[in-house]
Amino acid sequence: ERRRRRRRNVDEGQQSDDMIEYRAGDARDARVVAEVLAGGNYTGVIHCIGLLFDEGSGLARFNKLVSGSNSIPDSESTYDSITRLTAFNAIDAAERYVRSRSEGNPPRRPLPFAFMSAAEAGWPDVRGGNFVESNLTPRWMRRYLRSKRDVEERLLGRYGRTADGTTLLLRPVVFRPSLIFSLDRPVSLAPVAAFFAGSAAGLPFVDRPVSVQALGCAVVRAMGREDVTGVLGYREINDLSQ
Repeated sequence: ERRRRRRRNVDEGQQSDDMIEYRAGDARDARVVAEVLAGGNYTGVIHCIGLLFDEGSGLARFNKLVSGSNSIPDSESTYDSITRLTAFNAIDAAERYVRSRSEGNPPRRPLPFAFMSAAEAGWPDVRGGNFVESNLTPRWMRRYLRSKRDVEERLLGRYGRTADGTTLLLRPVVFRPSLIFSLDRPVSLAPVAAFFAGSAAGLPFVDRPVSVQALGCAVVRAMGREDVTGVLGYREINDLSQ
């Protein structure tokens, strides 16, 4: 299903020439994702599909409260299907898209592919992170992080920097925000304040939250910056958004 909407300039009351095309579909279906990429001229792919509480967590009814889009998971919404499967479908489709446009030749430049991961996916790399994950983290959270790491491993394992100058199909950009907040959603400000305090106190396994505005700006700018690749934490996100 396709819908087009013109972006309106509120101040001038006039429509711009920019077009936003909305498509409705289930990204768990590889054919749906492939059809989207087959029908356009794209400069990058951004995967930001996810959920905090899946059906197996027993907390799915609360997902609407923490979701910026007020999403409600269905009975088949698991971390594996919503995060890993949809991301793998997008990666597969992006690879085919680059190959089809290269007509059998090496691509002139890799297609940027941004994946929205989580700061906690990097716990094994920080002091105290393994202890927190193994002893203090609920099982549903560990499954959540496993799905994020599976996607990170596929992107970074296949498309890390090459020493021989080989042009890759994709340029991976993995964003690892902690809590994402917006001042127009006051319900989220209490946990955000706690994370700010934990980060300021120097807890290595607590990252500073980022605003949705800064994150969105950083993602868009990363699409056009060929030097931006790999894992980006809150410091890199804030720097890129300036």
